[in-house]
Amino acid sequence: MSRLAPECPCIDNSSAVYEQLRNEVEARGLPADYGTQGCKAYDAASCGDNARDCASQWCYVDMTLCPLNADLCEAEGGLRGSDSSPHCRSRPHDITALLNLSVYFSFETCGFVNLYDVKRHSASAGGYQLRAVVDPFPPWVLERNSTLGVLEYYGTSFDFFQEALNLFEPPAALQLLPGWATQKSRQLFRSSYTACVHDVAVGSFDVCIADLWLTPARHRLASFMPPIRQDLFYLVVPRKFEEVTLMSYLQRPFLPFTIDAWMGVFAFLCGMSVVLWVVKIWETPSSDRGGCKWSLEEFGVFLFGIWHDFLLGQSSHDVERGPTHKLFSLGFSFFILVTLASYTASLASMLVVQREASGEINSMADAEKAGIAVCAPAVLSETFSSLYTQATFQDCEGIEDCPRLLHAGRCGAMIASLDVIDSMHAGKIKQQDCDAVNSGAISEEVGRCSTNHLGQPRDDCDLLRVGDLIWSVPLSFPISDRLAHSMSWAVTRALSDGMFEAAKESGPNKAAFPVTQCTHTEDRSETDGLNLADLTGTIFISVFFVSFGLVCFVIEVMRRDGRRGIELVRRSTQSLIGHEPEAVAIGCDAEEETQLAPEPGPDPAPIVEPRESTSQASPFVEVADTRVGI
Repeated sequence: MSRLAPECPCIDNSSAVYEQLRNEVEARGLPADYGTQGCKAYDAASCGDNARDCASQWCYVDMTLCPLNADLCEAEGGLRGSDSSPHCRSRPHDITALLNLSVYFSFETCGFVNLYDVKRHSASAGGYQLRAVVDPFPPWVLERNSTLGVLEYYGTSFDFFQEALNLFEPPAALQLLPGWATQKSRQLFRSSYTACVHDVAVGSFDVCIADLWLTPARHRLASFMPPIRQDLFYLVVPRKFEEVTLMSYLQRPFLPFTIDAWMGVFAFLCGMSVVLWVVKIWETPSSDRGGCKWSLEEFGVFLFGIWHDFLLGQSSHDVERGPTHKLFSLGFSFFILVTLASYTASLASMLVVQREASGEINSMADAEKAGIAVCAPAVLSETFSSLYTQATFQDCEGIEDCPRLLHAGRCGAMIASLDVIDSMHAGKIKQQDCDAVNSGAISEEVGRCSTNHLGQPRDDCDLLRVGDLIWSVPLSFPISDRLAHSMSWAVTRALSDGMFEAAKESGPNKAAFPVTQCTHTEDRSETDGLNLADLTGTIFISVFFVSFGLVCFVIEVMRRDGRRGIELVRRSTQSLIGHEPEAVAIGCDAEEETQLAPEPGPDPAPIVEPRESTSQASPFVEVADTRVGI
């Protein structure tokens, strides 16, 4: 006979009630060996639809050895839970009643679990009425008046809990009690949620239905059901806008490379220009060199050519002048290929300029370094203090109170859950504070309905979520120990069946989730395309070079027209006085005069009738009139 587990062995002929048990079994019309011959599948022959489960092995157990006996365990030198003695451990076992005897049986002793009894998990909850209190917390737990004027509750978490109760056979029922935590428990704890957990622990209620964090301190008080969701916490700081300026647009075309990268490009192009210039000098015979002025002009030509080719994206170097120039062109072309490809790859996204919002700080590390106080829920302050030992925390009695403390200047940042951030950006948190101020429950100094501590209008959209996820906390309901196992099974089953998501997507519950009203930030991406503003910097830089070219053109025209004017004056004077004027008389060097390029044009018109005085008319006007007449 196999007795298997020594800490909770099967009954055998050495047990005091062995013979009595066999007689009781026979009196029920079963074989005397039923359950008394060690671990066997005693119900296998009578299996119906539950064949897989009733094929599990079990036996009646010896209750003189099965329960954990701390005294005998310590007497044999063991510790409770150890394998030192069979008295230090036990196995799960269930009671069954025969005619005149109550005995225990165990599947676990034989290495199986009792799945034969489909109502096993309903034993402590099915058909029971659970005493519950509810604290609404939008959008998960909500309240409304029915058509009959009766207060009723709904919401994702509440509806899910109701569905979980329907999994029991028969379903469990809720008895909703008025109020929330008892006054006696509230006197013991700062948080009313922790006070309600205490009420469950002492038996005042069976369950508290609320958006309740599962913390070590609360779990120490009472049992909890499995978490139904997670609360995600982020750092929230006042918004600081970075306005878009002309300098922002001008910088955009240069952002793909850092300053040192641009310096490297500049150094390479200038170095390439110097190399080509030196090669040009050495390739030019000394008799054809024009001295220092010629050399500098050649360097300027090469410098412009290299930069022009680089911006054009191709090398125009003459490769037919031998292997040296071929290698020069090959190296320069490779540099252009890689550099411009890298530049182009990231240029499009960097040209998109938008009015970005950023925070004064962007992480908890920044807050610690700057010594900024951080508002956080009082229930979680111990957790956050252990995570960020250098940070200074300001407790919020409730998480929804943190925004008002931040607006009041009590802290420079806050840690808030994603739900609170969404409600805040939907205007619901501000509305709650304003309702409290208008009702006289709190003062404007506390509620900060109208202005912040700087006297500026309160705008919760100016509170920005920054950085990565800081922490996550599971949310669950405290449950009485009597119901803990059954409710854990029901909640796990309901989660696995998708009941929570189904409750979340139902019409009234889905409509309760907040929708942000914040439109401060401009959300644009590369796929949206570039607009004219994005190209402002590029156009401005290009126009600058074109404008500089126009200035050079104007200077050249003025120089050219000035030389033409001197030539016209010389010719007019010659026509008037009949001989060549001296170079000094007109302020022009003779050598420079001979170098003036002859301008094709008509001869000055002869003077048909001399005027009474040559001083009465300017020769510039007469010459000009003659040329216009042509």
